[in-house]
Amino acid sequence: MRRTLTSAVLTAGLVLSACGSDGDSGPDLSEAQAAAAQSAIDGAAEDGLALDESCVNDIAAQLSDEDAELAAAEGDDELSPEGEALTVSLLTCADEDELIDVFIQGLSESGPTLDEDCAREELESFDVVEVLTAAGEGSEPPQDFIEALTPCFGE
Repeated sequence: MRRTLTSAVLTAGLVLSACGSDGDSGPDLSEAQAAAAQSAIDGAAEDGLALDESCVNDIAAQLSDEDAELAAAEGDDELSPEGEALTVSLLTCADEDELIDVFIQGLSESGPTLDEDCAREELESFDVVEVLTAAGEGSEPPQDFIEALTPCFGE
């Protein structure tokens, strides 16, 4: 059970970190940065998550053109450590309630039966953006986070 929950948290962080804007507002973006931003916004929307365009643009403006091109292409090439950290920070551009919905959906699809009401109630005491951002950066979810959600899973 713990392994399943840990995997789901890490997967949610990584999937959501692959999320960007069209450059209509905020900083001046290079063509590559604008493409990465739009790719992130579109990718998040496909997962049912709306990202704040201005926030995404601010983050995309910090990407090197090389990282921006890789992020926009969504290929197998690896971003630099700085690019990875910036893409993970895109989670801060999402509405926390929507992020929780996407996270719970991911947990529900991960295997064991999940009591969604229980999970929502338990998640109220956590900064879900912080937990998922850390997971996207490769950290294990905090033990208290896992312990809080464990009773919400059925057999």
